[in-house]
Amino acid sequence: MDIDTLTEIALLIGIVLIVLAIGLRARLEDPLLLLHRPALGLRAMAAMFVVLPLFALLVTRLFPLQQGVGAALLGFAVSPMLPPWAKTGAKIGGHGDYVFGLQVLATGVSIFVVPVMLWLVAWIFDIKATFEPLIFSLVLLVTVGVPLAIGMAITKFLPGVAQRIAGLTERIGTVVLLLGIVALLVASHSVILGVIGQGTLIAIVVIIGFGLLVGHLLGGPDPGNRGALATATASRHPGIALLLAFGVFPDNEKAILGTVLLYLLANIALTVPYQRWRKKVLSRGAQGQVFPFDLKTRSQGHNGKQRLENTGINDDRT
Repeated sequence: MDIDTLTEIALLIGIVLIVLAIGLRARLEDPLLLLHRPALGLRAMAAMFVVLPLFALLVTRLFPLQQGVGAALLGFAVSPMLPPWAKTGAKIGGHGDYVFGLQVLATGVSIFVVPVMLWLVAWIFDIKATFEPLIFSLVLLVTVGVPLAIGMAITKFLPGVAQRIAGLTERIGTVVLLLGIVALLVASHSVILGVIGQGTLIAIVVIIGFGLLVGHLLGGPDPGNRGALATATASRHPGIALLLAFGVFPDNEKAILGTVLLYLLANIALTVPYQRWRKKVLSRGAQGQVFPFDLKTRSQGHNGKQRLENTGINDDRT
């Protein structure tokens, strides 16, 4: 077994364990928040699957990108969030039911959006795509659906066990995922350097920055959920982006892989300052400053905070 295979296994195990930990801390009714408040769900899906993809499409047409790079960027624009995002969404103030509901809703919507984007990319670049929707569904099922369902089932039928193992599962998953990421970056640094030119880095930064902006603006009146949607709009599943881009440009593997890795690095560099800013905003609000939303929303935020505490996800606003 070579180092590349071990790296792929580590990344998969890390993601699965983190998603399992999310399920261990969730409740079956959590995803229903966005159904009970459809305006929140519609704004979130518009930001993630309408506004950002259209903007990414515009960017890929304006920049003289290498073949395969544009397809990878468009793949990111229609992918669901990378599963570890849920922890970030909660840390910057997103309510537990909103964060969990957004993860589930975005995953479901992407199943319908990705094939449309694949057809659009193939049409724009005048290339016949070779993409199996079943493979895409299996990626989401393995990395999100199955571990999430197992975690929620344990929470439902063995709540004591779920409470005891959730923290350990998350810590192990985080360590394994980080080790896999480091190994992948070390092994693939040359392909990252190979795509930085021709406007690729600028295009990535512009798309991520716009994603943070549109998610922040459409995130609703609650400041915590606003920050959660902003990071969700910018932080997407790299596996789906790879699948879509490979389906259109199977002969440009190095350029596509380099673009995906560069996007992940740029996303960290841009979202970390945003997360720190949002935490400061929430901290000032907790000290007595009034947020710009009405008392009804404030009451809903308090109820969401109680739900967040019940799921076991820490809320940094306290």
